[in-house]
Amino acid sequence: MIPVRGLRPVPRTLRGRLLAGIVVLVTVGLLSSNLAAYALLASFFERRAERQLATTGDRIGEVFARRPDARTIDQGLRMVAGGRVVAAVVDSTGRVRSAPRSDAPRQAALVQALTPSLVTRLREHPGRSFPLDVADDPYRVVYRRLAGGGGASGTAVAGVIIAIPLRQDQETLRRFAVDTAAVTAVVLLTLVCLALAVLRIGLRPLRTMAAAATAIAAGDRTQRIRVGHPQSEAGRLAVALNDAFDRQRQVEGQLRRFVADVSHELRTPLSTISGWADLYFHGALTDKDSTTTAMSRIVDAAAGMRSLVDELLLLARLDQQRPLETAPVSLRDLVSEVVSDARVIAPDRVIALVTQDHDRAMVTGDAARLRQLARNLLSNALQHTPSDVRVHVTVMTRPDGIHLVVVDEGPGVPAEIRPHLFARFSAGDPVRRPGSGLGLAIARAIAEAHGGTIRLRDPAHGHGAEFVVILPAASREKAP
Repeated sequence: MIPVRGLRPVPRTLRGRLLAGIVVLVTVGLLSSNLAAYALLASFFERRAERQLATTGDRIGEVFARRPDARTIDQGLRMVAGGRVVAAVVDSTGRVRSAPRSDAPRQAALVQALTPSLVTRLREHPGRSFPLDVADDPYRVVYRRLAGGGGASGTAVAGVIIAIPLRQDQETLRRFAVDTAAVTAVVLLTLVCLALAVLRIGLRPLRTMAAAATAIAAGDRTQRIRVGHPQSEAGRLAVALNDAFDRQRQVEGQLRRFVADVSHELRTPLSTISGWADLYFHGALTDKDSTTTAMSRIVDAAAGMRSLVDELLLLARLDQQRPLETAPVSLRDLVSEVVSDARVIAPDRVIALVTQDHDRAMVTGDAARLRQLARNLLSNALQHTPSDVRVHVTVMTRPDGIHLVVVDEGPGVPAEIRPHLFARFSAGDPVRRPGSGLGLAIARAIAEAHGGTIRLRDPAHGHGAEFVVILPAASREKAP
């Protein structure tokens, strides 16, 4: 692009843009008011000139009407003489005669400026005024027709041409324009100075916010923005920024704890693998049985690490809201499979499944993820309750969606753990398979990825834990 010289760029700062906007608005307002005042004054002068022409014409007509014998050129010239208005009579042949006045040069100049074509035009439009320059002076002229016959002698007067000078009015308009321009400039300069002062005071909270944000960016996470009036624009912005900084600090703390938890979870299997490998390389494993035991422990530790990494990748994928496989899934059939598997794994546990045979509880989603959701909730109930505690699993259709309810009759969840129950690597996470502390976090992420919710509520019988998952029901046209 070719740069345009002579054009200043638009101000980049907020104060510059506000000042430019104020200057533009004030300038437009002042110019508009000045132009309106100038137009009103010019219209007033024009109407006044028209009134003077009409009044003078009426007066001359009345005089000629009272003295019909004076309608000759000589008498007519004497009757229109005198006053501010310049006049000349027109005889019946259309010839213009000058009146004997003290300002004979102006009268003569008027007669000279009245060309035959202009006189003809004036006579064709009696009572209508026209502009006319007489010796470089602006005038407004009108032709007034006089009724009646001529006098006893001489040529009769047919009408009178009246001209009123406009120089004084134009001088007044010019002085008004010059004075208003000077006053406008002074007012505009004063308003710019006041606007600069007001903007400096008004934008002071923003400068304070910028300083606090800079300090926070430099590493001082305890710095916060001072809030003035919470209901003002600056106050609401300060509250919002402080809340954002608090959330950022909370997220950073959670991230640090998450990294520490991951490190802690990985330390045990890594130590196991490293320890058995060191024993092997130092020759401590002398027989086949000890070597087999070492390899078995290494494989188990590696499997735990793989499970942890897989679950972390799943959480990352769900956090990024990557699209899942979507297909109609019968939640009743899926949960029945999970319950059957749990009964095989824990044959000594009583797991009751409650469904309705005619209700397949159709949802739209990823069958593998939904199966993992049900498995995590059921594992929660089995691993953290005594072996003689019954577990109830219910699938039912309600107006707000498909409900999956897992209830146990155990001791329940302590109150201090409930606020962090679904947090990742939470100390109260009931799902603690080897190398994992993400069971309920994954369950919540899967439910939310399918547009559903999961929560813990107190069971009706007053003890134990009850997890409720609500998923949107599949539309009928998608259901098989």
